[in-house]
Amino acid sequence: MALLLRTLLLLALALGGHQAHAGQACLVMPEEAGAFSEAAEAMGAELRSAGHRLQTFLGPLRAEDATTLNACALIITLGARTAHGIAALAPRSLVLHTLLPRSAYERLPLRPEDARRVSAIFIDQPASRQIELLRIALPEWQRVALLVGPESLDMGQRLQLAARDRRLRPALAQISDESELYPTLQRTLGEPGILLAVPDSTVYNNRTISNILLTAYHQRSPVVGFSPAYVKAGALLALYSTPAQVGQQAGEAGRLGLATGTLPAPTAPRHFRISTNPYVARSLGIQLEDPGTLRERLERSETGQ
Repeated sequence: MALLLRTLLLLALALGGHQAHAGQACLVMPEEAGAFSEAAEAMGAELRSAGHRLQTFLGPLRAEDATTLNACALIITLGARTAHGIAALAPRSLVLHTLLPRSAYERLPLRPEDARRVSAIFIDQPASRQIELLRIALPEWQRVALLVGPESLDMGQRLQLAARDRRLRPALAQISDESELYPTLQRTLGEPGILLAVPDSTVYNNRTISNILLTAYHQRSPVVGFSPAYVKAGALLALYSTPAQVGQQAGEAGRLGLATGTLPAPTAPRHFRISTNPYVARSLGIQLEDPGTLRERLERSETGQ
């Protein structure tokens, strides 16, 4: 049955692409839409403010959804799973993927002709921004530990290069299985350094994060995470973009695409936030500025002011 539905969707998308109407946008959300509702609301507000219509689909898609999707000049997806589902259908509309890692976007089955029609706003921060935050927030720390898995090796290598450009000392270690995590972590933090966490479910997940934070703490090594949840759990600080920030940026990109027929190039989030844990800072003897000051300094660094 699933194969039949997919076949019908592919057929309808292939036959109906010429029916797209300017100004109509479709938002495709995963079945567990709760985590994405804030982003969806920001996207919708931005698009509707320009007079565009927006129709929301909640996965999994049905065969009859294909006709409506082809009536959309723009399709916006939320999350990696939804992005893969739409990419496999290859609609002829403009497609903007959001709230997915860069590595997930690069694995999508895209064709050369999709370059100006398909784009993305990633969930992960650019390597240069992450390393610059370390330089600003922790100027006395030179060693940066990077523990990566299969999903994050490319990001780890980009962070390694960015750290070297800033004259820091990166130590990159890769694991292929969760069983390798703790021995590798202990070796990597044998010399204290900043542990810069990256999104990778093999390394950082609900089963491992508490022990990672405890191990780093015992090694007197601060952890920099990629969500406020890490700070609550015991990381020193975190750099992240909220779903609303990504949603607004996606809405702006969608407006541009609907106006010009071309989407902006794939990019990282433009706006971001920083959270800090002053209790962890004190226990590690680290003088840490407040989140607002750190964010302002990082923004000024990026704009060259």
